[in-house]
Formats: sequence, structure tokens, C-alpha cells
Amino acid sequence: MEPNDAYVLSLTLGIAFGVVYGLASFITYRLALRKSARTFMMVAFGGMAIRLMMAATAVVLVLALAPVQPLPFVTSFFAVFAMALVLEVTVLHRQQTRQAVART
Repeated sequence: MEPNDAYVLSLTLGIAFGVVYGLASFITYRLALRKSARTFMMVAFGGMAIRLMMAATAVVLVLALAPVQPLPFVTSFFAVFAMALVLEVTVLHRQQTRQAVART
């Protein structure tokens, strides 16, 4: 594999893993929003914990088994992951705000 090919593969896999994490987060929240406030929080935080464990496992496996360059892979993954995490926290905050307004 050419050095440039490994770099492109590393970036592509990192971005793809981050996008998959973000999509899993979005799907979890879409399902959780249909539930009661208590169930929403359980699904939201439980789903977040499961996704974080799965993401960490996937990153370790890719670094151990795939011909990727660690720095571009990890950097691209964490860049997309951070964006997804900000979106995730924003959704949680908005849900909490809506619940507080609904109670008043």
C-alpha cells in the first residue's frame, strides 16, 4: 500500500466511524423522544454509554488490525466525534428545557 493510500484510508475510516457514531446518536434520540421524560433520559444516557464503548472498541480494533496511519485516523475520528457529541449534548439540553417549560 502506498503511503498516500494509507493516509487516505486513515482519514476515510476515521470520518466514517465518526459519522456512524453520529447517526447512531441521532437514531437513539429520535426513538427516545417518543418516550416519557424518565425513559428518554435512560435511553439517552444508556445509549451514549453503549456507543462510547463500541466506538472505543472499534478504534482500538482498527488501529490494531487495519493498515492505517494512527494520527490521521484518530484525528479525523475525533473531529467528527466531537461535532456529533456537541450535537448530542445540545439535543439533551433542549429536551431538558422543553420539559422545564412544560412543567410551568
